[in-house]
Amino acid sequence: MSKRALDGLKLPPTTRREMERMLRDLRHEPELTPEQRVAFDQQVEQAFPGGFDRRDEANALVAMAVRNGPLENLHAGRSSPLLDDDTLSRLTDDDVRTIMVFATRTVAMMLWMRDEAPEVYQRYVRAYAARYCRSWERTS
Repeated sequence: MSKRALDGLKLPPTTRREMERMLRDLRHEPELTPEQRVAFDQQVEQAFPGGFDRRDEANALVAMAVRNGPLENLHAGRSSPLLDDDTLSRLTDDDVRTIMVFATRTVAMMLWMRDEAPEVYQRYVRAYAARYCRSWERTS
């Protein structure tokens, strides 16, 4: 896999055992008090007027799986005049493979979490969306 694309990133879990460990860690986070839950819901409502919908959920999943993964490492850095030449490749096959492996592992992990622990999934996705996707295009 592309070392430059994975620099500082850990691949998402792939085995059932790894995913169960991650879920156990998420579940061991302190439970929200009723007041904290209300505050969290208010923050989500403020970030997503009209309610958190499937497009907001999709934005969060894409941010996790693609935007904030190896692609971010490849995107970092200074611009180059070479980028103006459409005949030149910007990514190696190894870079693309790394992006796709990271993305599919992340989506698989999130779908597993959605099925195994819907309450953890909902909290996680909404918090992620509120943090990273407030300015993304939403359903009109």
